Amino acid sequence: MKVDRSILPPGRIGLAVSGGSDSVALAFLLTKGGTKRNAAERFVVLHVDHGLRKESKEEFAFVRSLAKRLGVPFKGIHANVVRRNGESMEMAARRVRLKFFSECMKNLSLDAIATGHHMDDVAETFLMRLKRVSLANIRETSVVGDIRFVRPLLGCRDAELKAYLRKFGEEWREDASNDDTTIERNKVRHEVLPYLERNLDPNIVGHLYRISRICEGSRGK
Repeated sequence: MKVDRSILPPGRIGLAVSGGSDSVALAFLLTKGGTKRNAAERFVVLHVDHGLRKESKEEFAFVRSLAKRLGVPFKGIHANVVRRNGESMEMAARRVRLKFFSECMKNLSLDAIATGHHMDDVAETFLMRLKRVSLANIRETSVVGDIRFVRPLLGCRDAELKAYLRKFGEEWREDASNDDTTIERNKVRHEVLPYLERNLDPNIVGHLYRISRICEGSRGK
């Protein structure tokens, strides 16, 4: 499992933790090693309860408890997500989340915010962007407004992260909406990629990941 710590800035980093397996693994992988004091000074767990599902308050409590176990500070909000004209609920939730992250960058003196995006996310996004004739994909680092994002788990598979947590008896929270295949990403995740793995190549996710990196390099020239 390849965790790219080289992209992490030397200062303080916010860990965007939803409670799902990828972000929980991110929190464990980045805070393990060293002393709890060092982890407390370097990291802070960030969480947004969008209030859109009945489980969200329980997830808030779970992530807050996780931060306490890891010995790092916790900053979370219970948000009131209201759609603006032309926004989907997903867009509105993202707007609220980015506003929270922006405030955390300033108020907590963060140098970056790390997310749990992984290789499967890259492969899914690549296939979805093909339909739009776009090569843009998830990058190791990116800047949105005044927020710097880093994604050290892009070299990891989703299954590897889950196996890592199971090895140490750690739990995570599953968002039931992730099983809704009327949502494009979920359809790609649960139907398209498994079909390609079974009928084309069991290593298709890794191939798509490498192709996306080549395309990103070509765009940068």
